[in-house]
Amino acid sequence: MEVIKVVVVEKDQEERVAITNMLSNVEYIKVIGDAENQEQTFDLLENSDPDVLIIGVDIDENGYKLAEKIAGEYPGICTIIAETEMGEETLRKAMFVGAKDVIVQPFTPSRLVDSIYRSYQTEKKKQGVQRDKNPTLRKQAKQGQVITVFSTKGGVGKTFVSTNLAVSLAEVTGEKVVLVDLDLDFGNAALALNIMPRYTISDIINDIRNLDRDLMESYLIPHKSGIKVLPANSTPQITEFITADHIQIILRILQSSFDYVVVDMPARFYEPVMPAFQAADILMLITTPDVATLRNIKASLLTLHDLNYPRKKIKILLNRAESRGEIRVKDVETTLNTSLAGIIPAEYKMVLSSLNKGDPVVSLYPRAKISRNFLELARKSMSNENGQLKVN
Repeated sequence: MEVIKVVVVEKDQEERVAITNMLSNVEYIKVIGDAENQEQTFDLLENSDPDVLIIGVDIDENGYKLAEKIAGEYPGICTIIAETEMGEETLRKAMFVGAKDVIVQPFTPSRLVDSIYRSYQTEKKKQGVQRDKNPTLRKQAKQGQVITVFSTKGGVGKTFVSTNLAVSLAEVTGEKVVLVDLDLDFGNAALALNIMPRYTISDIINDIRNLDRDLMESYLIPHKSGIKVLPANSTPQITEFITADHIQIILRILQSSFDYVVVDMPARFYEPVMPAFQAADILMLITTPDVATLRNIKASLLTLHDLNYPRKKIKILLNRAESRGEIRVKDVETTLNTSLAGIIPAEYKMVLSSLNKGDPVVSLYPRAKISRNFLELARKSMSNENGQLKVN
Protein backbone atom coordinates (compact mmCIF):
# COMPACT_ATOMS: atom_id res chain seq x y z
CA MET A 1 0.00 0.00 0.00
CA GLU A 2 1.19 3.50 -0.82
CA VAL A 3 2.50 5.42 2.19
CA ILE A 4 0.61 8.62 3.04
CA LYS A 5 2.98 11.34 4.27
CA VAL A 6 1.60 13.57 7.02
CA VAL A 7 2.66 16.84 8.65
CA VAL A 8 1.18 17.82 12.02
CA VAL A 9 0.63 21.56 12.51
CA GLU A 10 -0.36 22.21 16.12
CA LYS A 11 0.46 25.04 18.53
CA ASP A 12 0.67 22.78 21.58
CA GLN A 13 3.72 20.50 21.68
CA GLU A 14 1.96 17.81 23.71
CA GLU A 15 -0.80 17.67 21.10
CA ARG A 16 1.75 17.34 18.30
CA VAL A 17 3.42 14.46 20.11
CA ALA A 18 0.08 12.80 20.90
CA ILE A 19 -1.06 12.95 17.27
CA THR A 20 2.29 11.63 16.06
CA ASN A 21 2.10 8.74 18.54
CA MET A 22 -1.43 7.87 17.35
CA LEU A 23 -0.07 7.36 13.85
CA SER A 24 3.24 5.70 14.73
CA ASN A 25 1.96 2.13 14.37
CA VAL A 26 0.01 2.64 11.14
CA GLU A 27 2.18 1.12 8.42
CA TYR A 28 0.69 3.10 5.51
CA ILE A 29 0.91 6.52 7.27
CA LYS A 30 4.19 8.29 8.03
CA VAL A 31 4.54 11.56 9.95
CA ILE A 32 7.39 13.36 8.17
CA GLY A 33 7.40 16.53 10.27
CA ASP A 34 5.57 18.90 12.56
CA ALA A 35 5.21 22.65 12.99
CA GLU A 36 3.84 25.03 15.60
CA ASN A 37 3.07 28.06 13.39
CA GLN A 38 2.57 29.19 9.80
CA GLU A 39 6.20 30.12 9.21
CA GLN A 40 7.44 26.67 10.20
CA THR A 41 4.70 25.08 8.10
CA PHE A 42 5.74 26.80 4.89
CA ASP A 43 9.41 26.07 5.60
CA LEU A 44 8.45 22.39 5.81
CA LEU A 45 6.47 22.54 2.58
CA GLU A 46 9.44 24.02 0.72
CA ASN A 47 11.67 21.15 1.81
CA SER A 48 9.35 18.14 1.97
CA ASP A 49 6.44 16.63 0.10
CA PRO A 50 3.50 15.83 2.41
CA ASP A 51 0.20 14.44 1.24
CA VAL A 52 -1.85 15.53 4.25
CA LEU A 53 -1.64 18.37 6.79
CA ILE A 54 -3.43 18.12 10.13
CA ILE A 55 -3.96 21.72 11.28
CA GLY A 56 -4.95 22.77 14.79
CA VAL A 57 -7.63 25.43 14.81
CA ASP A 58 -5.59 27.78 17.05
CA ILE A 59 -2.48 27.97 14.83
CA ASP A 60 -1.48 31.64 14.82
CA GLU A 61 -5.01 32.21 16.16
CA ASN A 62 -6.69 30.89 12.99
CA GLY A 63 -6.04 27.48 11.46
CA TYR A 64 -8.65 28.15 8.78
CA LYS A 65 -6.58 30.93 7.25
CA LEU A 66 -3.57 28.63 7.09
CA ALA A 67 -5.69 25.93 5.43
CA GLU A 68 -6.83 28.45 2.85
CA LYS A 69 -3.25 29.49 2.06
CA ILE A 70 -2.27 25.85 1.63
CA ALA A 71 -5.22 25.23 -0.70
CA GLY A 72 -4.21 28.22 -2.81
CA GLU A 73 -0.47 27.57 -3.03
CA TYR A 74 -0.36 23.76 -2.77
CA PRO A 75 -3.71 22.58 -4.19
CA GLY A 76 -2.64 18.92 -4.25
CA ILE A 77 -2.18 18.73 -0.47
CA CYS A 78 -5.11 17.66 1.73
CA THR A 79 -5.82 19.71 4.84
CA ILE A 80 -7.71 18.42 7.87
CA ILE A 81 -8.84 20.87 10.56
CA ALA A 82 -8.55 19.71 14.19
CA GLU A 83 -11.41 21.62 15.87
CA THR A 84 -12.66 21.97 19.42
CA GLU A 85 -16.32 21.94 18.42
CA MET A 86 -18.51 20.80 15.55
CA GLY A 87 -21.51 22.44 13.95
CA GLU A 88 -22.95 23.61 10.65
CA GLU A 89 -20.92 26.83 10.83
CA THR A 90 -17.71 24.85 11.42
CA LEU A 91 -18.31 22.66 8.38
CA ARG A 92 -19.15 25.68 6.24
CA LYS A 93 -15.93 27.43 7.28
CA ALA A 94 -13.90 24.33 6.47
CA MET A 95 -15.50 23.99 3.05
CA PHE A 96 -14.87 27.66 2.28
CA VAL A 97 -11.13 27.30 2.87
CA GLY A 98 -10.81 24.01 1.01
CA ALA A 99 -10.26 21.68 3.97
CA LYS A 100 -11.07 18.04 3.27
CA ASP A 101 -12.34 17.13 6.73
CA VAL A 102 -12.91 18.38 10.28
CA ILE A 103 -12.11 16.21 13.29
CA VAL A 104 -13.13 17.23 16.80
CA GLN A 105 -10.66 17.03 19.67
CA PRO A 106 -10.24 14.79 21.54
CA PHE A 107 -10.37 12.23 18.75
CA THR A 108 -9.54 8.54 18.74
CA PRO A 109 -6.68 7.04 16.71
CA SER A 110 -9.18 5.22 14.49
CA ARG A 111 -11.07 8.45 13.74
CA LEU A 112 -7.83 10.23 12.86
CA VAL A 113 -6.57 7.41 10.63
CA ASP A 114 -9.95 7.17 8.89
CA SER A 115 -9.96 10.92 8.20
CA ILE A 116 -6.44 10.86 6.76
CA TYR A 117 -7.11 7.84 4.56
CA ARG A 118 -10.48 9.04 3.22
CA SER A 119 -9.21 12.57 2.57
CA TYR A 120 -6.18 11.29 0.70
CA GLN A 121 -8.14 8.80 -1.40
CA THR A 122 -10.77 11.42 -2.25
CA GLU A 123 -8.05 13.82 -3.36
CA LYS A 124 -6.48 11.16 -5.58
CA LYS A 125 -9.80 10.54 -7.29
CA LYS A 126 -10.30 14.26 -7.84
CA GLN A 127 -6.93 14.59 -9.46
CA GLY A 128 -7.97 11.96 -12.00
CA VAL A 129 -4.36 10.88 -12.42
CA GLN A 130 -1.47 10.19 -10.07
CA ARG A 131 -0.42 13.51 -8.53
CA ASP A 132 2.88 15.02 -9.52
CA LYS A 133 4.99 14.35 -6.44
CA ASN A 134 7.27 17.33 -7.08
CA PRO A 135 6.03 20.11 -4.72
CA THR A 136 7.58 22.86 -6.83
CA LEU A 137 5.72 21.73 -9.93
CA ARG A 138 2.50 21.42 -7.96
CA LYS A 139 2.85 24.97 -6.72
CA GLN A 140 3.61 26.45 -10.12
CA ALA A 141 1.04 24.56 -12.18
CA LYS A 142 -0.97 27.04 -14.24
CA GLN A 143 -4.66 27.17 -13.45
CA GLY A 144 -7.36 29.22 -15.06
CA GLN A 145 -8.77 32.15 -13.11
CA VAL A 146 -12.21 31.66 -11.53
CA ILE A 147 -14.70 34.54 -11.37
CA THR A 148 -17.71 33.59 -9.27
CA VAL A 149 -20.78 35.80 -9.79
CA PHE A 150 -23.07 35.79 -6.76
CA SER A 151 -25.86 37.51 -4.87
CA THR A 152 -28.25 36.20 -2.26
CA LYS A 153 -30.90 38.51 -3.71
CA GLY A 154 -32.76 37.07 -6.67
CA GLY A 155 -33.54 39.16 -9.73
CA VAL A 156 -30.45 41.39 -9.60
CA GLY A 157 -29.06 40.18 -12.95
CA LYS A 158 -26.51 37.52 -12.03
CA THR A 159 -27.00 35.56 -15.23
CA PHE A 160 -27.04 38.73 -17.31
CA VAL A 161 -23.73 39.79 -15.77
CA SER A 162 -22.21 36.29 -16.01
CA THR A 163 -23.00 35.82 -19.69
CA ASN A 164 -21.89 39.29 -20.77
CA LEU A 165 -18.73 39.15 -18.64
CA ALA A 166 -17.77 35.76 -20.11
CA VAL A 167 -18.26 36.99 -23.69
CA SER A 168 -16.39 40.22 -22.89
CA LEU A 169 -13.45 38.30 -21.43
CA ALA A 170 -13.20 36.21 -24.59
CA GLU A 171 -13.25 39.37 -26.70
CA VAL A 172 -10.67 41.41 -24.79
CA THR A 173 -8.26 38.56 -24.00
CA GLY A 174 -8.60 36.26 -27.00
CA GLU A 175 -8.20 33.41 -24.51
CA LYS A 176 -10.30 30.38 -23.62
CA VAL A 177 -13.37 31.14 -21.51
CA VAL A 178 -16.00 28.80 -20.10
CA LEU A 179 -19.28 29.78 -18.45
CA VAL A 180 -20.57 27.38 -15.77
CA ASP A 181 -24.19 27.59 -14.66
CA LEU A 182 -24.26 26.47 -11.03
CA ASP A 183 -27.78 27.70 -10.37
CA LEU A 184 -28.55 24.01 -10.25
CA ASP A 185 -32.32 24.28 -9.78
CA PHE A 186 -33.26 27.29 -11.88
CA GLY A 187 -30.27 28.16 -14.06
CA ASN A 188 -31.02 29.85 -17.37
CA ALA A 189 -27.61 30.78 -18.76
CA ALA A 190 -28.27 28.54 -21.77
CA LEU A 191 -31.55 30.34 -22.41
CA ALA A 192 -29.85 33.74 -22.14
CA LEU A 193 -27.41 32.64 -24.85
CA ASN A 194 -30.06 30.94 -27.03
CA ILE A 195 -28.42 27.56 -26.56
CA MET A 196 -30.28 24.26 -26.70
CA PRO A 197 -28.23 22.05 -24.36
CA ARG A 198 -27.29 18.60 -25.60
CA TYR A 199 -25.86 17.91 -22.16
CA THR A 200 -26.14 19.48 -18.72
CA ILE A 201 -24.14 19.24 -15.53
CA SER A 202 -26.15 16.18 -14.48
CA ASP A 203 -24.76 14.24 -17.46
CA ILE A 204 -21.25 14.97 -16.23
CA ILE A 205 -22.15 13.78 -12.72
CA ASN A 206 -23.23 10.44 -14.19
CA ASP A 207 -19.77 10.11 -15.76
CA ILE A 208 -17.77 11.69 -12.92
CA ARG A 209 -15.48 8.70 -12.32
CA ASN A 210 -14.24 8.79 -15.90
CA LEU A 211 -14.05 12.56 -16.16
CA ASP A 212 -10.93 14.09 -17.67
CA ARG A 213 -10.18 17.10 -19.87
CA ASP A 214 -11.15 15.37 -23.12
CA LEU A 215 -14.41 13.98 -21.75
CA MET A 216 -15.25 17.35 -20.20
CA GLU A 217 -14.74 19.05 -23.56
CA SER A 218 -17.31 16.74 -25.14
CA TYR A 219 -19.95 17.90 -22.64
CA LEU A 220 -19.44 21.64 -23.16
CA ILE A 221 -21.66 23.61 -25.54
CA PRO A 222 -19.91 26.05 -27.91
CA HIS A 223 -21.37 29.54 -28.33
CA LYS A 224 -20.92 31.71 -31.40
CA SER A 225 -19.00 34.27 -29.32
CA GLY A 226 -16.22 31.72 -28.82
CA ILE A 227 -16.95 30.80 -25.22
CA LYS A 228 -17.98 27.33 -24.04
CA VAL A 229 -20.96 26.75 -21.75
CA LEU A 230 -21.77 24.13 -19.13
CA PRO A 231 -25.55 24.44 -18.62
CA ALA A 232 -27.44 23.72 -15.40
CA ASN A 233 -29.86 20.84 -15.02
CA SER A 234 -33.00 20.72 -17.10
CA THR A 235 -34.97 19.32 -14.13
CA PRO A 236 -34.50 20.53 -10.53
CA GLN A 237 -35.13 17.05 -9.09
CA ILE A 238 -31.63 15.94 -10.14
CA THR A 239 -29.95 18.56 -7.95
CA GLU A 240 -30.19 16.46 -4.78
CA PHE A 241 -27.68 14.00 -6.25
CA ILE A 242 -25.01 16.67 -6.90
CA THR A 243 -22.40 17.08 -4.16
CA ALA A 244 -19.64 19.54 -3.35
CA ASP A 245 -17.09 16.89 -4.36
CA HIS A 246 -18.66 16.69 -7.83
CA ILE A 247 -18.47 20.46 -8.27
CA GLN A 248 -14.89 20.59 -7.04
CA ILE A 249 -13.83 17.96 -9.57
CA ILE A 250 -15.59 19.80 -12.39
CA LEU A 251 -14.05 23.17 -11.52
CA ARG A 252 -10.54 21.75 -11.23
CA ILE A 253 -10.71 20.13 -14.64
CA LEU A 254 -12.12 23.30 -16.19
CA GLN A 255 -9.33 25.35 -14.58
CA SER A 256 -6.79 23.06 -16.18
CA SER A 257 -8.34 23.57 -19.63
CA PHE A 258 -9.48 27.21 -19.69
CA ASP A 259 -7.90 30.57 -18.97
CA TYR A 260 -11.08 31.92 -17.36
CA VAL A 261 -13.93 30.11 -15.63
CA VAL A 262 -16.99 32.32 -15.04
CA VAL A 263 -19.46 30.78 -12.59
CA ASP A 264 -23.12 31.83 -12.44
CA MET A 265 -24.27 31.01 -8.89
CA PRO A 266 -27.62 30.36 -7.20
CA ALA A 267 -29.05 33.04 -4.90
CA ARG A 268 -28.07 31.28 -1.69
CA PHE A 269 -25.23 29.72 0.26
CA TYR A 270 -25.53 25.95 0.21
CA GLU A 271 -23.23 22.96 0.33
CA PRO A 272 -22.98 21.67 -3.27
CA VAL A 273 -21.76 24.99 -4.70
CA MET A 274 -19.34 25.90 -1.87
CA PRO A 275 -16.28 24.87 -3.96
CA ALA A 276 -17.05 27.76 -6.33
CA PHE A 277 -16.48 30.18 -3.45
CA GLN A 278 -13.25 28.50 -2.41
CA ALA A 279 -11.91 28.34 -5.99
CA ALA A 280 -12.78 31.96 -6.79
CA ASP A 281 -10.04 34.44 -7.58
CA ILE A 282 -12.79 37.06 -7.71
CA LEU A 283 -16.12 36.74 -5.91
CA MET A 284 -18.25 39.31 -7.72
CA LEU A 285 -21.24 40.33 -5.62
CA ILE A 286 -24.04 41.88 -7.66
CA THR A 287 -26.15 44.66 -6.21
CA THR A 288 -28.75 47.03 -7.58
CA PRO A 289 -29.51 50.55 -6.32
CA ASP A 290 -32.42 49.75 -4.03
CA VAL A 291 -32.68 49.52 -0.26
CA ALA A 292 -33.72 45.85 -0.09
CA THR A 293 -30.82 44.63 -2.22
CA LEU A 294 -28.26 46.80 -0.42
CA ARG A 295 -29.40 45.41 2.93
CA ASN A 296 -29.12 41.92 1.48
CA ILE A 297 -25.58 42.56 0.24
CA LYS A 298 -24.54 43.97 3.63
CA ALA A 299 -25.84 40.78 5.25
CA SER A 300 -23.91 38.68 2.71
CA LEU A 301 -20.71 40.57 3.48
CA LEU A 302 -21.19 39.90 7.20
CA THR A 303 -21.78 36.21 6.51
CA LEU A 304 -18.64 36.00 4.38
CA HIS A 305 -16.68 37.78 7.11
CA ASP A 306 -17.95 35.32 9.73
CA LEU A 307 -16.83 32.49 7.45
CA ASN A 308 -13.31 33.99 7.26
CA TYR A 309 -13.71 34.56 3.53
CA PRO A 310 -10.84 36.73 2.21
CA ARG A 311 -12.10 40.30 1.83
CA LYS A 312 -9.60 40.99 -0.95
CA LYS A 313 -11.40 38.48 -3.20
CA ILE A 314 -14.76 40.22 -2.88
CA LYS A 315 -15.67 42.83 -5.50
CA ILE A 316 -18.98 44.68 -5.70
CA LEU A 317 -20.63 45.31 -9.07
CA LEU A 318 -23.51 47.78 -9.29
CA ASN A 319 -26.04 46.70 -11.90
CA ARG A 320 -28.88 48.87 -13.28
CA ALA A 321 -27.25 52.10 -12.14
CA GLU A 322 -29.31 55.20 -12.92
CA SER A 323 -27.70 58.63 -13.09
CA ARG A 324 -30.89 60.29 -11.88
CA GLY A 325 -32.07 57.62 -9.49
CA GLU A 326 -32.80 58.21 -5.82
CA ILE A 327 -29.83 56.06 -4.80
CA ARG A 328 -26.59 57.20 -6.44
CA VAL A 329 -23.23 55.47 -6.82
CA LYS A 330 -21.81 57.37 -3.83
CA ASP A 331 -24.76 56.25 -1.72
CA VAL A 332 -24.07 52.61 -2.61
CA GLU A 333 -20.36 52.91 -1.79
CA THR A 334 -21.14 54.65 1.50
CA THR A 335 -23.74 52.06 2.49
CA LEU A 336 -21.43 49.13 1.72
CA ASN A 337 -18.30 50.92 2.94
CA THR A 338 -16.35 49.97 -0.17
CA SER A 339 -15.56 51.21 -3.65
CA LEU A 340 -17.26 49.55 -6.60
CA ALA A 341 -15.38 47.28 -9.00
CA GLY A 342 -17.71 48.25 -11.83
CA ILE A 343 -20.95 49.98 -12.77
CA ILE A 344 -23.42 48.65 -15.33
CA PRO A 345 -25.92 51.33 -16.39
CA ALA A 346 -29.66 50.74 -16.58
CA GLU A 347 -30.50 50.19 -20.26
CA TYR A 348 -33.81 48.41 -19.97
CA LYS A 349 -34.76 48.36 -23.66
CA MET A 350 -31.36 47.01 -24.74
CA VAL A 351 -31.34 44.40 -21.98
CA LEU A 352 -34.89 43.26 -22.77
CA SER A 353 -34.02 42.97 -26.47
CA SER A 354 -30.90 41.01 -25.55
CA LEU A 355 -32.83 38.58 -23.37
CA ASN A 356 -35.60 38.08 -25.92
CA LYS A 357 -33.14 37.39 -28.74
CA GLY A 358 -30.80 35.25 -26.65
CA ASP A 359 -27.83 37.41 -27.58
CA PRO A 360 -25.48 39.10 -25.07
CA VAL A 361 -25.93 42.85 -24.97
CA VAL A 362 -22.20 43.27 -25.70
CA SER A 363 -22.75 41.49 -29.02
CA LEU A 364 -26.02 43.19 -29.96
CA TYR A 365 -24.99 46.72 -29.01
CA PRO A 366 -21.17 46.77 -29.05
CA ARG A 367 -20.90 50.57 -29.06
CA ALA A 368 -23.39 51.23 -26.26
CA LYS A 369 -22.18 52.47 -22.88
CA ILE A 370 -23.45 49.30 -21.19
CA SER A 371 -21.26 47.19 -23.49
CA ARG A 372 -18.24 49.45 -23.03
CA ASN A 373 -18.61 49.08 -19.27
CA PHE A 374 -18.69 45.29 -19.55
CA LEU A 375 -15.53 45.34 -21.66
CA GLU A 376 -13.85 47.58 -19.09
CA LEU A 377 -14.91 45.21 -16.32
CA ALA A 378 -13.42 42.33 -18.30
CA ARG A 379 -10.14 44.21 -18.73
CA LYS A 380 -9.99 44.88 -14.99
CA SER A 381 -10.73 41.21 -14.32
CA MET A 382 -7.89 39.98 -16.52
CA SER A 383 -4.96 38.25 -14.87
CA ASN A 384 -1.53 39.74 -15.46
CA GLU A 385 1.62 37.86 -16.35
CA ASN A 386 1.97 36.75 -12.72
CA GLY A 387 -1.52 35.29 -12.61
CA GLN A 388 -2.80 38.08 -10.35
CA LEU A 389 -6.12 39.77 -11.06
CA LYS A 390 -6.30 43.49 -11.65
CA VAL A 391 -9.74 44.33 -10.22
CA ASN A 392 -9.30 46.65 -7.24
